[in-house]
Amino acid sequence: MKRFDLRTREELSAEVARFGGELPWSDDLAVLGEPVAVAGRRLANRFVVQPMEGVDACDDGGTPGELTFRRYRRFAAGGSALIWFESAAVVPEGRSGPRQLMLTDQNLDVWRRLVDETRRAAREQGCGDVVLLLQLTHSGRYSRPQGRPAPVTAQRNPLLERAMPEMPVTEPVSDDALERLREAFVATAVRAERAGFDGVDMKAVHGYLVAELLGAHGREGRYGGPYEQRTRFLKACVSDMRQALARTTWVASRLTVLEPSDYPYGWGVAAREGAWQPDLAEPLRLIGELTALGVPFHNISMGYPRFQPYLNRPHDRALAGCPPPPEDPLRGVVRFQETVRAVRRAAGGVPVITAALSWLRHLAPPVAAGLVREGWCDLIGFGRSAFAYPDAANDILRGGGMVSGKCCVTCSMCSQIMKDAVGRGGCVVRDSAVYAPEYRRGREAARQTMAAREL
Repeated sequence: MKRFDLRTREELSAEVARFGGELPWSDDLAVLGEPVAVAGRRLANRFVVQPMEGVDACDDGGTPGELTFRRYRRFAAGGSALIWFESAAVVPEGRSGPRQLMLTDQNLDVWRRLVDETRRAAREQGCGDVVLLLQLTHSGRYSRPQGRPAPVTAQRNPLLERAMPEMPVTEPVSDDALERLREAFVATAVRAERAGFDGVDMKAVHGYLVAELLGAHGREGRYGGPYEQRTRFLKACVSDMRQALARTTWVASRLTVLEPSDYPYGWGVAAREGAWQPDLAEPLRLIGELTALGVPFHNISMGYPRFQPYLNRPHDRALAGCPPPPEDPLRGVVRFQETVRAVRRAAGGVPVITAALSWLRHLAPPVAAGLVREGWCDLIGFGRSAFAYPDAANDILRGGGMVSGKCCVTCSMCSQIMKDAVGRGGCVVRDSAVYAPEYRRGREAARQTMAAREL
């Protein structure tokens, strides 16, 4: 597979031209430091820390631990105007692992302290008032609340069942259980507001439960079948939260525009039998409807990162067990940006966040500036890169660019930690004293599990 070896704009342009793509560029990075008005609030600049799970709760109740506090203090001191906190499960059985965060009545005071310390870290570094969102989730078929697979599915899906043979096949979650889950999402959103967050996010990406419901063509009942029923859960939760929260509290959604399974199982795919082909008609329709419900901006993604990471995380090194990507990583970067441009056209004038730029390393800032200047997006999100380089925004805005030796190298080891569900997540390369041991623990546990299966 191709590894990153680009040094200049000319080399990047030549590679993009080789496959007929397009990627804007601007040497004037000042646009990235412009304030952005979003639904009555003012973001100090265009940088967003995307939600990246550290899976480092300090107890079985999902309470933020020492590394959680460290991570968000570093994000806040790094200069990004919007910090999108990682997934917090809304019910214990919806956790991706025993150390996934949860926001409960029992640990609300700890979350308040985390929010306060995050804001203080931004102010102490001269970064001003940072805006904080909390992502809410149910892990669906990825659920491992006790460390063992305990999937909760929207429907049968042959692609996902083949890709994850360790997950037992279970009956789809009932409509009544989904009704109760709606209540859990709203209750957690109310706690987030009480903890001091500026808003919440419904996680509807990457094959997790809310995203899987969007593609539940074969599901019977209130939450499957026709478009209106497949999108009902997400829209109902957004509406319920909007009613329960203060007018100034944001209700957003990290939304998938492509769950690439062969029809009738995927989302954002053409409604015809055979190998999946992308068709954004339904996702773009949903984006318009969410805008009408008051969603203040759109933060999109695509694909199943556990076994199709090339779609949203172009990389130099794949997760263990994943085949090499079927394409040049740069194609993934370009496709993602072209998709964001299509979303922005359908978004009804609200801001749109892009992502998938980490593979570009030091070339990401001028590409990001070009994307904004050409009207492809409004805000620039970094996920993996934020783990590796939490102060990238400060370096770009104050120093004129990113330092190559601090950039994410897209090695996938932070994602591997989460997939192994043993260690705590962060950058194994740039923060190795803390996270290299966590990575090794997870890999050793995975080897032991594999050996036990072979006995």
